[in-house]
Amino acid sequence: MVLAPVAIVLVLWIFAFLWILNAFVGTRVTALRAETASIGASYGSALASALNQRLALVEGLAAFITVKVHEPPNVFADDMRDEFPQFAAAMFRVGDGVRNISVSPDFVVRWIFPDELGNRKVVGNNILEDKRPGFAAAVRRAIDSRGVSIHEPVELIQGGLGLIARKAIYADERPWGAVGMAFMVEPLIKQAGLQQIGRHLVWGVRTAAGTAVAGNGSVFSMDPVITRISLPDGFWELAVAPEVSWDETVRSSVEYHMLQAAMVALGILILLLLLNQTSNRQNLREEVSARTADLWEAKKVLERHSLELARAHEELERFAYVAAHDLQEPLRSITSFSQLIQRTYKDKLDDEGQEWLTQVADGGQRMRLLLRDIQLYLAEASLPMPTAPYSAVAALEDAKAKLAVAIKASDAVIESDPLPEVMADRRRLTEVMTVLLSNAIEYRSPGRPAHVRITSRREGNMRIISVEDNGIGIAPEYHKRIFEVFQRLHGRQEHPGTGMGLAIAHKMVLRLGGYITLSSVPGQGSVFSLHLPGL
Repeated sequence: MVLAPVAIVLVLWIFAFLWILNAFVGTRVTALRAETASIGASYGSALASALNQRLALVEGLAAFITVKVHEPPNVFADDMRDEFPQFAAAMFRVGDGVRNISVSPDFVVRWIFPDELGNRKVVGNNILEDKRPGFAAAVRRAIDSRGVSIHEPVELIQGGLGLIARKAIYADERPWGAVGMAFMVEPLIKQAGLQQIGRHLVWGVRTAAGTAVAGNGSVFSMDPVITRISLPDGFWELAVAPEVSWDETVRSSVEYHMLQAAMVALGILILLLLLNQTSNRQNLREEVSARTADLWEAKKVLERHSLELARAHEELERFAYVAAHDLQEPLRSITSFSQLIQRTYKDKLDDEGQEWLTQVADGGQRMRLLLRDIQLYLAEASLPMPTAPYSAVAALEDAKAKLAVAIKASDAVIESDPLPEVMADRRRLTEVMTVLLSNAIEYRSPGRPAHVRITSRREGNMRIISVEDNGIGIAPEYHKRIFEVFQRLHGRQEHPGTGMGLAIAHKMVLRLGGYITLSSVPGQGSVFSLHLPGL
């Protein structure tokens, strides 16, 4: 008689024991990943700052040589002999880890500092014909972009792992040559403080091509938190993860062992109470009830933790939204004042100064658009839902009006079948239509004008609105990635944008109770289909 209820309670207790432990592990892993992501973002920012400090030296060197290039040949030669060592020595003093500074007229290394045995090995090297993998390609990137190009980390001729940053010099709009700097990787890592990233954490840095830069390269296979570090012509990735798996890290924590011990003690106590039920059955029932209440209290504690995490996530989104909103004003000031300087001091600035101010204004405008998209993305979950259907025809006309300039400039042809009313509001549906039409125009095929056709059909209670274009298409492996935030398949110089459009559209459609599908053939075009509730 006693064994049956004991067995039943024991089975129930085992299930409760496992459920609570798994729930605790899941909750703590989520919190641990968030903490690690914050750590990675902080150190990633420090590494980006260290890199940018050194790239600023390359820009300064390029500016110095550009001025000298426009002087008479004999003056240039004298200046390089007398002024270049002094200028380079000053850069050496402010740039920790600089290995050498070089000038390459006609893309052949002619001057290098410091003039020591290890560095003399590269004098006379034609950097456009360098046979080492990727060297010549990096120089060509610098020529094409007119910006700083960074080679993958390599073993330098002088010894040691380093980075080579180059920038092309132009004279009368023709490539004159290039300047370059070699930086050691170790001082970068030391300045960023990555060696002190935290106990029980491992980290690694690699380039976009997968080349190891520093740290433990195996961390990328350990389900790490990854922070992207933007470079002028690419990006690096900083990965951070626990020394053991995320689950094992939580299971080895003091909190986990305390919970485990409490659960075991509770189970033993329940068994003892059940075995003594013959002496006091009523008291046994009360004790079991009390212990069961303890189990539910433990569950409530876990639920409270989950709720606190959800609130923390909401506060983080709210902070990001407010920050994006508040940053708009200083960005407007930066853009306005840079444009005012351009107009006021136009005759006092040389072409390079004008170009720098243009870049400041353009960067401010891009940043303003990015912050606007971030606000739009974060605010979506808090905006009211539609209470009545809205016409897809009206949304399409609003989108065409917003894109009138782009449509006319590209000679795009937009055709539409009769479109239905769907359960959506004007703001959301217009934004989604604008994103899809804008992408169809922006990513049109170079060999033919953009042709966009909008059709609709019905499947059950859903209305499907398809936007078909004849553009460059999207490879299958990128079909999911393009709906993620900040994901771009092309460089900003090829196709401008914030990388947020499809992510915003996707989030809006999900919020409306629908979804977006994509079919595409590279080189022929793409079809984005909106599945939305109808009448």
